[in-house]
Amino acid sequence: MNFYNTYTNNISPALKSLDILIRSGEDDIEPDEICSILDISRKEMNYIVKEKNIEHISSECIPVIMLNGSSYICRLFRKSLSYTENSVYTPEDIAYIYSIDRGKVINACNKLRITEITEDILPKIFKNIRVSVP
Repeated sequence: MNFYNTYTNNISPALKSLDILIRSGEDDIEPDEICSILDISRKEMNYIVKEKNIEHISSECIPVIMLNGSSYICRLFRKSLSYTENSVYTPEDIAYIYSIDRGKVINACNKLRITEITEDILPKIFKNIRVSVP
């Protein structure tokens, strides 16, 4: 299996769902819905809500929850925030953001003869990164 499969089957759907919820402007979102999308427990959600003094879960709270959550999607969100100004990434950037072995990203880029990584090239790179299925 390659990382592209992981991205399209797991990461992308979660990010799309979160984007829709955030853009919806909803004032009252079911905690279980957020827990499911973010892959965090209800206990973790309750802890974050209490620590951040969130009275009810709304669209505006989702980024705060993501900044404090422990799941892969939450970590991906936090890491990607440091690259918001970038339009070009290095293999090291991609390895860090997506928690992929650095050598695998470098090998994929070398194989494809890619020196500058942009958002539109990521699928090609992801298709050339083998990952194990748990």
